[in-house]
Amino acid sequence: MAMNFFEHQEKARQSTSRLVILFILAVVAIIAVLYFFFAYSLVLMGEHRPEKFSATGLWQPHTLLYVAGGTLLCSGLASLIKISSLSSGGSAVAEMVGAVKVNPATRDRHERKYVNVVEEMSIASGVPVPAIYIMQDELNINAFAAGFTIQDAAVAVTRGCIEKLDRDELQGVVAHEFSHILNGDMKLNIRLIGVLAGILFIAMLGRIVIEIGGNSSSRRSRSKDGDGGAAAGLIIAGLVLMLVGYIGYFFGSLIKAAVSRQREFLADASAVQFTRNPDGIGGALRKIGGYWYGELETKRAAEVSHMCFSSVSKSFFSFKTHPPLPERISRIQNLPLDAIGPGEAQASGAPLAAGAAGLAGGTIRANADDVIASTGSVTEAGVEKAIHIVASLPAGLAEATQHPLSASALVYLLVLPENKKERRKMIRRELSEILGQDELGELSRLDKLMPNLDAHARLPLLEMCAPALRTLTSGQAGEFTGRIERIVKLDNKVDLREFCYITMIEFCLYGSGRLRRKNKKRYKNFAALAGDFSCVLSVLATAGHSDPGQRTLSFEAARSSLAGQVKLRYETEGIPVGELRTSIGRLARSSVKIREAILSAASHCVLADDAIEVEEAELLRAFAHAIGVPVPLFLADTSIN
Repeated sequence: MAMNFFEHQEKARQSTSRLVILFILAVVAIIAVLYFFFAYSLVLMGEHRPEKFSATGLWQPHTLLYVAGGTLLCSGLASLIKISSLSSGGSAVAEMVGAVKVNPATRDRHERKYVNVVEEMSIASGVPVPAIYIMQDELNINAFAAGFTIQDAAVAVTRGCIEKLDRDELQGVVAHEFSHILNGDMKLNIRLIGVLAGILFIAMLGRIVIEIGGNSSSRRSRSKDGDGGAAAGLIIAGLVLMLVGYIGYFFGSLIKAAVSRQREFLADASAVQFTRNPDGIGGALRKIGGYWYGELETKRAAEVSHMCFSSVSKSFFSFKTHPPLPERISRIQNLPLDAIGPGEAQASGAPLAAGAAGLAGGTIRANADDVIASTGSVTEAGVEKAIHIVASLPAGLAEATQHPLSASALVYLLVLPENKKERRKMIRRELSEILGQDELGELSRLDKLMPNLDAHARLPLLEMCAPALRTLTSGQAGEFTGRIERIVKLDNKVDLREFCYITMIEFCLYGSGRLRRKNKKRYKNFAALAGDFSCVLSVLATAGHSDPGQRTLSFEAARSSLAGQVKLRYETEGIPVGELRTSIGRLARSSVKIREAILSAASHCVLADDAIEVEEAELLRAFAHAIGVPVPLFLADTSIN
């Protein structure tokens, strides 16, 4: 539980490497069994069959080549095709099992509760609001999170989950799924789907061969032509392929269960850590145990069984992917196993007090170590503050995040100057040439609500727009970002505040954003990124202070934190925004170790005086988002002046 985001990502990467090795071993075993079957069959069917069987006859290089090549080609292609079909991330997995995306403007009270809980957990963890799905036809209790990265994640729950669980229990389930998002489990889970698809393809191929043999035998029987030996041979070969395929699937399921069971314990513990309410997730597990509402009806249940909240299906060839419910409840609620019985949960603990954390402007007292420690985690204070932010948003602004048109108008508004007079002057005189009448009218309506918006809520409000913005078509998204760029250039310059918001907008629209996609190369060497470190840290040092001496001190604090890993040069001259974007893009393509180092250095830079303004916090969070690191609402559990 002491690991931070970067350590979890590295551990997930190592688990992926082990999975590849296990997949190779499974395929090698399949090749060995198939080779000996076909080699033995060829010896028996040979024209000069030996009177006494000789083991040397089994050495057939050409047969080995054909079997190995065919197996690798079939299994490899099946795995790649399966993983490729899920390349769009969590949404593809959710739609594969029949889940439907929740309308952000839903008026269904159960769906509204679900959306609010996901938004609150997103704000508290620093993760963009994921795609939100419901399996409408599933009346049981289950859920899963899927995706390759935190940027393309999706959370899906069953209809029974939102109807049968109270708010605390639903919050516990969602917190459990967010743990999988933050701990790097999702990419491994999708690759597991691909691995099992590749292994099971051998069994599917065997079924096809059996059908061909059966059809051939039937035709021969009707025509009374031949003895059907070839058809029988096809049927036998098909049976062997099926048997080998299902044996491979059996061991693949063993791998899946071994990986999943330990990660479920970690996710349960994280959910309790996030909410400080063991009765929430504990109550959800008790309801599953009492009513057996875990299983899914979809035919694709087995494919996603390892990523679900609880076991979803029973199969002779599969191991249980989740620990027993009594054991999970025992660990969560610190009860002896014999005290855990089936049935509905006891009364849940008191809900988190909305507004307990409060909001305030001014300077936040914190230190750089808090930033790294907070990555990939959620605190009780963070959840409380997130609940308060969502609850305290002006009603019109909160509703605006739920519709594509109004969300777009709200984003335009957030990019405009914070000064009321300046902003309204631009709305009246200049925006009419950029925006249509509908957008301009919506923007003017929302502008009247801006004075009631707390400064701390501006960035979370933009992040809440993400689900609505993702419903834009690629053409609409291009037009939208084009308008954003025209708006920020109205004053003939792009300042750091505007750069921060543009970065976040691209992040909401495109996941890892254009910054990352423009740089295909992977960077693992600190020296290759020395100029990029210098560029980013120089900008942060300059942005935080007007006094040259304090700027130098901030830059030196960043230099010291790197302990000589990279040579820095303080850029005293203004750095063009284009150069800054390029540097951030290169850093976004770097290794986990390098990204941890740059975020730590950036945190030491802006927190050299142990204090950070709201604008600095937004810039730091935007930078962290751009390099793929979730930094929670900054910082919920620090003292505020």
